[in-house]
Amino acid sequence: MEIHYCDKWSNIKKKPWNIIDENTAKTLHENRQSYTAIIGDLEQPNYLVNITDKWVSVSFLDKFLRKYLNYDFIVKEGNRIFLRTIMYWEYEEDIQLKSMIFGYQENGHIAMEQRDSITGELEERVTKDDVSRNWDVLSKFGDYLYLCKEER
Repeated sequence: MEIHYCDKWSNIKKKPWNIIDENTAKTLHENRQSYTAIIGDLEQPNYLVNITDKWVSVSFLDKFLRKYLNYDFIVKEGNRIFLRTIMYWEYEEDIQLKSMIFGYQENGHIAMEQRDSITGELEERVTKDDVSRNWDVLSKFGDYLYLCKEER
């Protein structure tokens, strides 16, 4: 799968801001500075991976370049990352129907919010569970697909 790099992705314009070359992106990665990896076709990407020194986010895009799933990882000691937030959006044509947010803490506390965008109905839940599967390692530069697993 193709990988392109940029400073950041514009969610409003649905295109990259300031395309950068692979060597520049690699230097940013090594220096723990922010950049975005665009995975897939530049005009119709599948995933956006935003890397910073404090967090990593992965956006899954539909054919209309809307986010339908987003993972936010917090960078911990070394190259360890912890999946802190999952966001999911459901659409029908150009209307957002539902959204769900899951917030995870390292101690196992989990908060969930589900919102029906049509009715305005909001459901919230809090629980505690094993979150060991939320841990991963930030791999080497250019290796992003392992972060782009929809089933986590």
